[in-house]
Amino acid sequence: MAPGLREIDHNSLKGLLPENPELCTIEATVVTGLEEVALEECREKLGVNCVAARGRVFMDISIQEVSKVLKLRAIDNVNIVTTMVDNFSFPENREQCFEKLFKFAEKPDWRKAMRVWRNVYDYPEDPIREVRALKNEHCEPRPDVDLKSIKLTSQIIDNLPKSILPKHLKEESQHAEVGIKAESNSSVKEVIKENEGCTDTEEAQSSGPKFRVTCSRTGSGHIFGSPEAARQFGGGVNEIFGWPVNLSNFDIEILLCIDTEFVYVAVCLTREPLFKRNLTSFGPTNLRATICYNMVRLASPQVAEVIVDPMCGGATIPMEGSLTHPKAFHIGGDNYGQAVKRSRENIEYLLKKGRSMPVDVAQWDATKLPFRNQCVDVIVSDLPFGKRIGSRGDNRVLYYYSLLEMARITRIETGRAVLLTYDRNSMMKNIKRVNTLWKTGVSKTVNIGGLSAVIYILHRTALLMDPNLKIESRPQKKTCMNSD
Repeated sequence: MAPGLREIDHNSLKGLLPENPELCTIEATVVTGLEEVALEECREKLGVNCVAARGRVFMDISIQEVSKVLKLRAIDNVNIVTTMVDNFSFPENREQCFEKLFKFAEKPDWRKAMRVWRNVYDYPEDPIREVRALKNEHCEPRPDVDLKSIKLTSQIIDNLPKSILPKHLKEESQHAEVGIKAESNSSVKEVIKENEGCTDTEEAQSSGPKFRVTCSRTGSGHIFGSPEAARQFGGGVNEIFGWPVNLSNFDIEILLCIDTEFVYVAVCLTREPLFKRNLTSFGPTNLRATICYNMVRLASPQVAEVIVDPMCGGATIPMEGSLTHPKAFHIGGDNYGQAVKRSRENIEYLLKKGRSMPVDVAQWDATKLPFRNQCVDVIVSDLPFGKRIGSRGDNRVLYYYSLLEMARITRIETGRAVLLTYDRNSMMKNIKRVNTLWKTGVSKTVNIGGLSAVIYILHRTALLMDPNLKIESRPQKKTCMNSD
């Protein structure tokens, strides 16, 4: 598992140093659990110094080559880091915290960040027209606005003065002590995407690109909420540069990330996550294109190999595989006709954009695949989780027969399978049942929409088929579908 933010050595990131004006530090977010795969891609394609943290990869890269980062396939979002502080030491007084956050707006290397941001977005003029000295101590606090969405289960509730708590919390707090105790050991992450600008700066004085501040805060010892931190830091930025605040139609999004006393500031270089790149026809459980890429990469496809996804849903895995490994052939299928229809629409959408893709889809039963023995090299598939699609009872039967059928069509000794599922119990029980046909390699625990799922990497044994495996009643056809 990748280390937490507070455990990384940010001193190794040379792009944060002022003596390196042509070097910048980039933060690339990645699905938690797949940081090492993203690191490999960054080193392979960019040849840069990388540091992994949980859900993130930090790298130093030349300002002129930042556009190459946006072409990586394993990452979700890209930001340029302007400053990192590993011991911010928040005061015990709320107003002193606000003052420190407000004045922290002077700390980042804004000119380097804006130079990169301007290059990425082709902004016509320098965003920094003038730099003003801070005159105020901090913005006027607005707990009535900033804390209106806070929940009673938040760990910072006990740290806040009772007089500023919203009315709904005061009413609930009288009969919800048990709920707070139940949450006492969990981590907190509050994200504010809508906060009002500092009321001390008149809008008439604002000019330049519109901006907003998004605060991500983790920790139980703070005496302020994420919206309050975003207000103070954003107020400082507004007073320094005179940029107007706009929460929905913004040009610049600034990230203020607080992990206990580790604080860093970054500027977004992606308006939309990079995983939204392939689909035009969506199903109920679409798998991110970035996860698809990471799974295909884990399978290490070789030239001329045949790669099959027996439960392809919207063909997210075959499409991503064909785009990134065009010298292999990718086939997907599903027994649900509507999923196959969506797959073809998604493929047609990319073909119309001029993409050349060695991929095809078909309708089939994943337990009775239309392939001869040992004609497939790799299986990559997102199996039904048993949540929105199917059930765990279905999975216990489906997984067993799917693993037998996958073993039949894959080449002995060299065949491999990369399988994603949330239903660990069903998967592990059935892997043990077919251990004469499949041997397990490494597995990776990944965060899929808040669910702790696992990517299993299996390798085909030298045994063609095991006559001792019991033949039981096959699953119903409806259980063999995955509508991602």
